Amino acid sequence: MPRNPFRDRRVREALSLALHREALGDRVMLGTGTPTNQWMPPGGYSYAPKVVPPQPDPARARRLLAEAGLPEGFRLTLHTPNDRYPNDARLAQAVAQMWTRIGVQTTVEAMPWSTYAARGGRQEFSMGLWGWGSATFEGGYMLSQCFATNSKERSLGLYNYGRYSDPALDAAIARAVSTVDEAERERLLVAATEQAMAETPIIPLLMLQNLWAVRQGIAFQPRSDERTLAMDATPA
Repeated sequence: MPRNPFRDRRVREALSLALHREALGDRVMLGTGTPTNQWMPPGGYSYAPKVVPPQPDPARARRLLAEAGLPEGFRLTLHTPNDRYPNDARLAQAVAQMWTRIGVQTTVEAMPWSTYAARGGRQEFSMGLWGWGSATFEGGYMLSQCFATNSKERSLGLYNYGRYSDPALDAAIARAVSTVDEAERERLLVAATEQAMAETPIIPLLMLQNLWAVRQGIAFQPRSDERTLAMDATPA
């Protein structure tokens, strides 16, 4: 293509509006995925209440593509792992169908995680399916690693595979993650999340629920950090 369509915010917004997240969570993920438009769960520290999933609106999505100079849409390959996340390849196929309906003819290329992660790190994908967990239990981890301008020297944006860059957002992230006061830090993280998602640099889909299976007679206390520890299993 003569220009990268993803550099236009209207194109990114159109792709987000084309998605029926409720259907993805209910049908593809069998009820184990909650629609989201951010990376922190409700009630969590630095969750941004105003950043909610957009309602699906294919008609507006097509209008935005036309406004961006792409009335006929374009072709896209969505890359995905097929052995990393629950139903990852099936989820990518469903997303591809929804994008195709608005004129973005999307094909899916699935591969093992070992291959996928290496290629993604080399920026070989136009669009890829990724998951993210917060090791710090707050929004700054993803902001500094996935949204900040890529800089190996500063250890920022190391997972910003799309190479999105916004100096104003970089400054907001730096203020937030360097603030020690807990309440002020949360306020700044929420503001940075709102600022980031106003531009739709990524398209969040679902907050996945973790599942554990235990045999009869054993009770297990699930953990939000996804870890499985022996001490959390007790006689029922």
